[in-house]
Parts: sequence; C-alpha cells; structure tokens
Amino acid sequence: MLYTTMKTTLLALAWLHCLWSGVDASVFRVANPNVTRALNPKVRPRDDDPSDFGWVKRWAAVGDSFTAGIGSGSPIGNPLTESPYQNDWYCARYDTSYPMIMNDALGSSVEDFQFLACSGDRTGGIYKQIDELEGELDLVVMTAGGNDLCLASMIETCVFRAFDGEDACTDVISIAQNNLDKILKGNLELLLDALENKMNDDSVVVFNGYAQFFNTENEDCADNQDWTLFNLLNKDALKLTVKRRKTFNDLVVQINDIIKEVVDDAKDKYKYKIGFSNWDLWPREGVDGQFCDPASTGEYPDPDQPDLQFFKPDTRIDLTGELRKRDGTLERMYSNETLWNIERENRDRSARVKRNIYNSLLMHSPNPQAEARHLLQNRADKPSRANCPDDEDVDIQPASIGLPNSIAKNFHPNELGHYTIASWALQTVIDLRAEVLDVPPPSCEPVDKFTCWQDTDWKGYANEPFLNDQYEDFCDDVETGDEFDGWTYDDTFAEDTPDETQFKVTLEKDGAGSAEYSKAECKDSMSRIINGCDGNDPDNPMDWKFGGEWKRGRFTYQVNPQRENRPWPPPKETSGNCKGWYHGVWSSYVIKGQGWATNDWGQDTLEPAASDCIGGGLTLWRFKYFDEPDEDGMEWQADFNTPIWVRSRCFKNNKAVKEAGGYTDGCGGND
Repeated sequence: MLYTTMKTTLLALAWLHCLWSGVDASVFRVANPNVTRALNPKVRPRDDDPSDFGWVKRWAAVGDSFTAGIGSGSPIGNPLTESPYQNDWYCARYDTSYPMIMNDALGSSVEDFQFLACSGDRTGGIYKQIDELEGELDLVVMTAGGNDLCLASMIETCVFRAFDGEDACTDVISIAQNNLDKILKGNLELLLDALENKMNDDSVVVFNGYAQFFNTENEDCADNQDWTLFNLLNKDALKLTVKRRKTFNDLVVQINDIIKEVVDDAKDKYKYKIGFSNWDLWPREGVDGQFCDPASTGEYPDPDQPDLQFFKPDTRIDLTGELRKRDGTLERMYSNETLWNIERENRDRSARVKRNIYNSLLMHSPNPQAEARHLLQNRADKPSRANCPDDEDVDIQPASIGLPNSIAKNFHPNELGHYTIASWALQTVIDLRAEVLDVPPPSCEPVDKFTCWQDTDWKGYANEPFLNDQYEDFCDDVETGDEFDGWTYDDTFAEDTPDETQFKVTLEKDGAGSAEYSKAECKDSMSRIINGCDGNDPDNPMDWKFGGEWKRGRFTYQVNPQRENRPWPPPKETSGNCKGWYHGVWSSYVIKGQGWATNDWGQDTLEPAASDCIGGGLTLWRFKYFDEPDEDGMEWQADFNTPIWVRSRCFKNNKAVKEAGGYTDGCGGND
C-alpha cells in the first residue's frame, strides 16, 4: 500500500535531529510518499554520535494495540499458517505499526527484534509480555495504560453503540476515572520494575504516550455526523458533543500526565535510561489530525482532511434517509432477515450493560476506597486488575469489541499516526542515547523553513505591485559564487524611498540539498514570500508587504523592506494634502502624500497625471522623500508651478491625484 513506500524515507531520522518547538520529540513529515530515497550521513558514524543506531543489537516492542498497530498496513500473521507458539494474528500486529517502522529505521545492526505487543492487553497482559522477553535488550519501546481505562467499553457505550443513555456512558467513564486515580500509576511502575532484569546496562526504554482523539472547536460532529456503527433500526443515540469530546480528551491528558510522572520518577532508578515520548501535540497543532476537525466532511479517507492521524468509520449522514452500509463486513453481519433478532438483543444488552457496570471494579464495593487500597497492597505480585464491563479475561480488553479488525481499528492510529509515533520515539531514542554518551543531542535547522517578517514584529513594508515588478529581474541577474564555501548575492531597489527593499539569496556552506543555483526556484521563492505573506488581512487592506525568508535546503531567499520608520500602523488608505497659490501669471502647488507614489519620486504617478490634467505647462518640478514621516504622517512632498486657475478642474476635485493613485481630499489655496 501507499504508506509502505514511506518506510525507507524514515531512515533519515537516524541522522536528523530537527526539533519542532514545544514538543517532547520531533516528527519528520514525508513531503512525497512516493519518494523512498533514504538520507545517508555525510561522515562515518562515530561511537559518540547519538544518532548512530549501531548500538541497537537486540530490542523489543511491548504494549497494547497502539503498539501492535491494529489496522495499520497489512497483518503480519496468518491464522492458517501460524504455529501454536505464534500469536501475530491473534494480537493483530500489523506491518506499518510504529515498531515495524522503527525496525526499518534502526538498520542492519539489529540482530533480534521481539514484537510482543498485543491488541487488547492491559497492564496485566503487558506485564506478562515483559516476563516472556528474552533479555539482554538494548532498546524497548512500549505503550501501556489505555486499556486499563476501559477504552473499548467507553467507545462502545458512548460512541458506536450509544443507545443506553447518558447514565450508562457516564458510569463507564467513572470507572475509567477511578482506575486512573487508583491503580494506573502503580501498574505502570510495576512494568518498569519488570523491565530492569531484561535490559542491558545503559540501555534505553521509550514509553510512548497517547494522543487526544477529538477536535472540540464546534458542534458539527454532533449535529452533522452519525458515529453509530450498529444502528440499522435507526435508534436514537448519544451525540458526540463538544462536552463529551472534551471528557474523552481529558482522560488522555490525564493518562499522559501519569505516564510522564512515572517516567520522571524512574529517571535514576534503573540501569536503563527511560524517556516519555509525547506525540499528542502533532495531531492537535502540527496538522489537522483529530476527529471532528471543522475541515472534515465525515468521510474516511477524507480529501478535505488528509492528515487525520486515526482510523474512523465513514460518519457522513445519508441525505436520502436510507440506512447506511458503511462497511461490507457490517452488511454481511446484519442482513435484513436478522433485524428482528437485533431488537431483542438490544433490549437484553441494555439490561446487561447496567448490570456489568454495577459489577465493575470499585463500583459495587460498599467501601471503594478500601477496595482500592486492597488492590494496591497486592500489586507486588502483578498489576491491579481493571475489571471493565463485559470482561472475560481481566488482563485483556478485546480491542475489537468482538468485531473484525476492519472495525476494531477505529480509534487507533492509522498509517500516518504510526509514522508520527515512530518519529517521536526515534527522536527520544536519540536524546536518551546522548545522555548515555554524555554528549549534547544533535540538532539542525529544518531543511525547509518559511518565515514572514510581519510575524516577527518587523515594521518595514513596501508596495506589493512594486515588489512583484522587481523579483524576476533580480533572479535573472544573480551572480553566483563558490559552491563549496557558499556565497551571497543581494540587490536593493528603490533606494532612499519608502519602498526601499533588498532582495537577497544565500547559499550556505553546509547543509542538505543541491548547491546549483536555479533561476526558477529563486523566482518561485521570491513570489511566494511576496504573495504568500500578509494577505487576506482586514487590518491591511492596501496589502502592504513586510517581506520574509524561505530556507530551501542550502539556499535562503529573502525579501527585506528597509524603512522601519514608516507610518505605523500601516495606512489603510491613501491620503495627502494640497495647496495651490495664485501669483498673477503663474501658480505654485505643494502636494504631500502618504501611501502612494512611494518609490518613483512622483515621475510615474503624480507628475504625468498633473501635467496631463492641466494640458501642459507644468514647470519647476521638485520632489523629495522625508527621512521620516512629518507631523501629519506624510512621507513625501512635491512642488511645481502651473498656469493660473487650474486648481478647480485638476486638484480641488482630486482628479489629478486620483489618476496618480492617491487622494488629498481637495486642495486649498487661492488659485
């Protein structure tokens, strides 16, 4: 499939350490998923290079379905050929899970990779996974804790089969909150304890967090989408409101906080280095990666939301009013001939849900606090049990809710999500390896970075048509230098005017990318800087351009307006003033302006417009730009003489100045 071709591109992560501000680790997005060329290091990896993964000989991945990768790519196992000692199919391990992506990125030094993560496992099941690991490990990656919050039960009761009312949903969320408050931290600590005897000295453990599923900007998801999977009888179901989505998100934030706390407490406790890889910020702010994003139509895949990080069903509402058949599996499972059985089963199920919630952990105890203390006291043997509704094996929560993986994969990372997790995890591996080596983690500037100067509080600006008239000539005239040592070329246009602007291109001495100058790339870059910044701004109706910078590989392109002492805020309309005086046989005029004639000394705007209007006879033309705006905010002044009595027909009516692109609100004087 398409995402499989992205794997070798991720090998670049072994040699890059480009931090994205404000996150625990970085994601390196694949701009073109069809490109599979891996980036190789320029120099031979050194023993003190934390981005060299040659130290990873034996490693493992343990955890729940977020690590097993249910639905991401193709299944690893086959129920017909799998031996009794294998459980790849049973555990729903997939070939585009983040551990498989990481295994490719780690490279040929890997001698043994143990992939034990199993969909549905709670901390009790993950504890067993760790116990089954063959030791002397250099690296372990993991997820744990989500199933201890009864994730499948919450999704079933509150989203996919939300037919049992608000109380049922609230109760299962209460179970999750109780488990989170009472048993989760202790359970996670036991997992880290269990890893101690499986790890080599100075080895690395990466504990990956979870990501918030939902965008909460508006109610479109509740009002215009249907998230039920089994509603063939069109029963009323709970809506996926902003309030409910925020509740789900808050549980994710809480579990991540506990994971981080456990990891922080373990920093100096074990012989291995451990770090928390928190990829949550990327789906929320790096891309439009959450459910219920305002851009989404409800379709999946959704061309209007290509960066969604999770699997979901098609939640569009059929405008014809007919029953939707989103998935062939559902259509086969529920034919019209069985609808009468569904109604009876739904009645039985509703009663069973209430009974099972009551019987769940802590909810039925006469003293929940004492029950929690009892469970925590027994945690030295193994993690405390979560006991979610409908449990059969208390260490395993069926990720599928009894459904095939094509349905069970919903509310799990899709292929893009797993590349995100892998990127964050690999970055964390590099950081932790740097701690082991006692060296700073490597860092670099992003290969491609676009910046608008207005976002940096730059006060210089220039006229948009003027800048667009200059950049092609600049790029055509660039004089290149030495490709090895780098070079810089710049030119300044409209010097000593308000629109004075420098165009600049630089080839850095070092960095990734071609060193060959391209006129086409230069023109594309300058146009993007000029026209890609500062537009569609109601506070900037004249579309003043503040310039910017585009770093593209080794090349950096800049547009730099030079005058920082122009009127501020920038004018929203042209303005000026005019005076005309009668001297018997000739008249004199003084016109000042702001926001127009800002780069031509009036020779292409005011002078020809005034001359055409009066019909000839304009003499003693003088024009000057002020070093800074005058007390009225004016940027320039023009003085000239004319024949007598032209004020009313050319200047008092604004005819000449409008033709020049300006405005003076009439013209005073006595001409």
